[in-house]
This record gives sequence, C-alpha cells and structure tokens, in this order.
Amino acid sequence: MKTPKITVEDVIFRKQYDGEGRVIPFGDLPTDLQPTDILYYESDPGYWSENNSWDPFTEIQIARPRLETDEEYEARLEKNRLFREDLKDGRRKNYLKLKEEFDPPNEKK
Repeated sequence: MKTPKITVEDVIFRKQYDGEGRVIPFGDLPTDLQPTDILYYESDPGYWSENNSWDPFTEIQIARPRLETDEEYEARLEKNRLFREDLKDGRRKNYLKLKEEFDPPNEKK
C-alpha cells in the first residue's frame, strides 16, 4: 500500500505582543489571507521566579496548509525507513542478548 502525502503547515505570519490577552488589530494581519489559513492564538500570563522569569505576552501565528512536495515526501519515507531499520536492529540485538542469557550454548538439555 502506497503511503499518502501528508498536509504540512507553513507559518506565513507571526507576531508577538507585550501583555496578556492583547487585542489584535486587523491591520496587523496580512492582506493575502485565504479561507484555508489557520490562526493560532497564544496568551501567556508570564511567570516570575529568582532564576527563570518572563513577561506576559500574546502571540499570533497564521499557518497555510499545503500538501508536501515530492522531495519532502521522499525524504519523509526515507527517514521512516531508516527509523524502522534502526528499531529492527535494536530488537535483533535485544533478542540475541536474551537468547544468550536464557539459552547458553554449553548447557545440556
């Protein structure tokens, strides 16, 4: 069975504002938005500690979904193939260790 192409998202716009729960003016958004574009909105209240602190912020991102290109598709399939081979090699090594542990060659049955 042939693996289908997947949808990937390209971030076409990102903007961060100071403060939590900020109002986003439409004028800040790009003018070439399409009906399929996805808007991600994140608001963080900030955090303070002696070692690790950040100010409150609001961030918007606009992503445009598209089908992966042929090059991306081939690269993904190759990466998955290498990953499966690595998993198989790990299982084989584990099998050989277990076989040696539980079935020693010098034991008589």
